[in-house]
Formats: sequence, structure tokens, C-alpha cells
Amino acid sequence: MTETTGHGPALRAKRAAYDLARAKLFAEISAALADGEGPSSIARESGFTREYIAKIRDGKGPRDS
Repeated sequence: MTETTGHGPALRAKRAAYDLARAKLFAEISAALADGEGPSSIARESGFTREYIAKIRDGKGPRDS
């Protein structure tokens, strides 16, 4: 039998907050790309690589954004 520690509600709440923040971040990256900002400047500001920003631009990542 698996024991529970009572952390479930807090973990689910934090995961929901993370998912929301991540969705907002990727929406902002997409908006910046649509406004003509280049992958290099977005990478500097976001902490992602230029290659990852290019994947977002090309619709190849992330899968759930």
C-alpha cells in the first residue's frame, strides 16, 4: 500500500501554477516572434537557446503549448 504525506493538494496546485506560467511564457515568445523579434534576443531574455526558440517558431516545440 502506498502511503500519502498530505502533499498532494499543494503539489497539484504548484503544478497548475507551473503549467499556467509556462503557457504564458510560450505565448509571449510566440508574440515576440510574430512581432519580428529575432530568436537571439528572445533567447537572451528567456534563458532558452536560439535553437529552442527557432523550434517554437517553426511549430516543432513544445508539444503542449
